[in-house]
Amino acid sequence: MNKMIVFLLFLSACTSFNEQKTEGIPSLIVPRAETAPVIDGKLDEPAWSGAAVIKGLHPSRGESYRDRIGKIPTTVRVLWDENFLYVSFECVDDDIYSSGKLKHDDDLYKEDVCEVFIDGKGDGRQFVEIQANPDGVNLDLMYVFTGDPEYTSELRMTSEFCDKNRWGFREWNMEGLRTAGSRISRDGKIVGWNVEMAIPAAAVVKRQGLKNFAPMEIRANFLRYSWPVDEKTGKRDLLHMNWFPVLKGCPHISQSSMGRLVLR
Repeated sequence: MNKMIVFLLFLSACTSFNEQKTEGIPSLIVPRAETAPVIDGKLDEPAWSGAAVIKGLHPSRGESYRDRIGKIPTTVRVLWDENFLYVSFECVDDDIYSSGKLKHDDDLYKEDVCEVFIDGKGDGRQFVEIQANPDGVNLDLMYVFTGDPEYTSELRMTSEFCDKNRWGFREWNMEGLRTAGSRISRDGKIVGWNVEMAIPAAAVVKRQGLKNFAPMEIRANFLRYSWPVDEKTGKRDLLHMNWFPVLKGCPHISQSSMGRLVLR
């Protein structure tokens, strides 16, 4: 059966989500933007000064590289208006791994990238993933689950459930999505990079029968992948950073670990 047909059938007959209980799920009160930021990757618009702020991301579940990510801190800022959720990442790093060769919907996560996962209804049955790299190139995907998710003790969905009920649509494109990236330069040296995203409301809250954001709660997680060179091997090694920690490499099957964004 065509994957998009399966998706439409799902939307017409979805059931409730028995949410996996987790401790410490973060919550962020997100203010409404008085003026929309310009999506150019520069983060110099006054709008960002009033944004909700996440200072620092965490290692993946079971990982012990907190000291390493502490040297390359990440600041996430979030705003909204009726049409868009605005997200920016400020990534400190003097070793940016970005070939400049990747294109839309390529495997951006194989180089430095920032990622946002959003479940607009919060039931774990459908969510979107947006990635953007230092050049502003993006990857957008939609995930659909044709059953109530089943989890392991590590808060990722079981392999058996994924084999039967997980559908990913890379061919889907999020209409109206805008992303941009830039390098941060100080005293003539590159010391980091920025990403800005404008994520359209229509793609996030459709399952609520809405086209626009309003004061509401949605679920989300924010991630950054960095690929520094390992001093021992000389090879690049993935540092996976999260707002709420998920198992390394598993954010797309860990929707119960999404935090709460309270749009006010």
